Amino acid sequence: MERYTEYILGLDIAAVISAVLIFFFGNLEAEAVFLLATELIFTLVVLSLSFTFLYFVHLGKNNWLLIPGMVVFAIGALLTFFSWFIGGLIALVSLYIILISKDIDKKETRGISLSYFGLALLSVMPPIGAFFNWQVSMTDYIIILVGIALIFVGIYFSLKTRKFVEITSTGFLLMSLSFLFIAPAHELLGVHANGSYGVYDISIVALASTAFFIFLGNLMYYRWNEKKVYDEIERGYKFLKKGKYEEALKHFKVAYHALPNDERVLNGMGLSLMKLGRYNESEEYLRKLTRLSDDKVYMTNLGNLYFRSGRIDKAMEIYEKVLEKDPHFYNALNNLARCYMEKGDYEKARELLEKAIAEDENKKAAKVNYYFLLSAMGMSEEAGKYKAQLGGLIE
Repeated sequence: MERYTEYILGLDIAAVISAVLIFFFGNLEAEAVFLLATELIFTLVVLSLSFTFLYFVHLGKNNWLLIPGMVVFAIGALLTFFSWFIGGLIALVSLYIILISKDIDKKETRGISLSYFGLALLSVMPPIGAFFNWQVSMTDYIIILVGIALIFVGIYFSLKTRKFVEITSTGFLLMSLSFLFIAPAHELLGVHANGSYGVYDISIVALASTAFFIFLGNLMYYRWNEKKVYDEIERGYKFLKKGKYEEALKHFKVAYHALPNDERVLNGMGLSLMKLGRYNESEEYLRKLTRLSDDKVYMTNLGNLYFRSGRIDKAMEIYEKVLEKDPHFYNALNNLARCYMEKGDYEKARELLEKAIAEDENKKAAKVNYYFLLSAMGMSEEAGKYKAQLGGLIE
């Protein structure tokens, strides 16, 4: 899905620009032109909405709300055959459930929730007004102002938070397209077709389009920035591999400034500082990393930090947690064996090293440690034979 993103965004842009041009600059007084224009908007928006929805669902992690959201949407779609108003309201609720069906924190959902309720307020007023046969009055303009305020406060909060930019921005694109769908749908589906768009319809189109282009720009800027940051991350890891830890740290610091919660950045910061012997600083980043992710590699790196700084018991605790998750993880087996060697429990160390070697014959660390273990156990002859088997691995 990721490789089709540009095509999806291109279709979204075409749909929104077409809608804006037709709504605000088209000759909609002629009935035939109005109907054709409405059909064009409807078709483009439905297509772009479908693909954007698939892309949104594909992004990040979905929480338990996604399935209920889909079920509510299906119920709303079915009920439109019996009551378009009730069915439409239920479908509108399903949109909100889907928009917050991502595993992101409350700060991230606050902005999209406010903007959603602003647009939802504007979208329910036309059918309510049609039902009660209300005429446009000052009250309607006050309601529109309230809707505008909610939308722009929501946009402000969402632009302010920088943790889930791609998910939040795509959520706004999905929301904007969904509300752009309402006005042409009312006309084509005969909900309250009157051959013209009222003040609420125009307000929704203007505001949804504005939100769309703001978050399209936000997404494009984030991606452009992200590419530069990922270049810094790659450079950092290259210097780390070469043993140039100060240089690596410089690149990871640049990346950290832009992406303070990126796992690869935190890992790079932690490793660079650990290699430089700055253990307290390294712990700060590696602990933050393991709070964000329980990845076995990241947890093992934290264990390595504790081992290097002489906190053997804490290192063992971390390695054992990793092995509970994955009993076959080579690095944790090898490093836990080193801890047992430090504590003088050679039999347990030997058991772990033999298991590590059996897991991966090609890796050298456990074999080298096994030689030193045999030497420490006073098994000089066996250690010598093992050293010969390693073929010059140990000088």
